[in-house]
Amino acid sequence: MAEFSESENAEFQIKEARSRCLEKLKEARVRMSRQRMELIDLLFSGSYSCVKELYYEAREKNPDMGISTVYRFLNVLENLGIISGGHGFDVNACRKCQFRLGSVRDSSGAEVTDCDIDLPELLRLGLVVKGLIKSDEKIDVTTIDDSVHISVKK
Repeated sequence: MAEFSESENAEFQIKEARSRCLEKLKEARVRMSRQRMELIDLLFSGSYSCVKELYYEAREKNPDMGISTVYRFLNVLENLGIISGGHGFDVNACRKCQFRLGSVRDSSGAEVTDCDIDLPELLRLGLVVKGLIKSDEKIDVTTIDDSVHISVKK
């Protein structure tokens, strides 16, 4: 019996999982476009902290790839039981996503230009002002679909 190194064994498991995924898609008669095959290749070649990170990687390979294509295909994979649901992502862990505040407008509608703060810090400060957390506490921010989840770090 041949022995495999840990990396060879992991590579075999990834190839086997990819093969099973394609088999399930074929059984379900899911049309496999070029973009969907590119997403399958990406999903089984790396680890992604969020859907947008996967999307950015896909866009590097195929500039025509849209974010809705990624979400729709992930929904197909979820409905077939190939991946687990939620499409959540960790704002703190995402390597390619820069979650920053898009704009702040004052009561007259004028844009506040000197507001250079990231989104998790803005949320943390709001929780401090509302008295929901202490000023020295840090938070983790995650999103699942269109819901924001905040937890206080220990």
